[in-house]
Amino acid sequence: MEKEFIVQLSSELFKSKTDIESELLKGNKTNEKFYFLILKAIQFLKEKRTGLPISKKLPIYNYYEKKYGVTNLFMIKLTRGSRGFYTVVSGGEFKVLQIILEVEEDHSDYEKKGHY
Repeated sequence: MEKEFIVQLSSELFKSKTDIESELLKGNKTNEKFYFLILKAIQFLKEKRTGLPISKKLPIYNYYEKKYGVTNLFMIKLTRGSRGFYTVVSGGEFKVLQIILEVEEDHSDYEKKGHY
């Protein structure tokens, strides 16, 4: 049996996504760009593509390890300046969970986390 890959969002990112959906329904497009970046990250993983692995030696890895307890970290280039960060966890014998932790709209956001 082939392993099934399941894409999920961190609880924080899921809340942001649903909040923005409510805003969009009311005609508020303030966070529309961010919303489309979240959808782009989801689509990237659903296409069975793989992001770039982040070395455990890098400060940005330490940020995600402390905040989410990750044991691996990958980065997706969403646009020229925006990035998505996700981890991969076993969901049992036949499932692999790909959890999108955060989506950053521009370099400065994730550079702060990595102390660049």
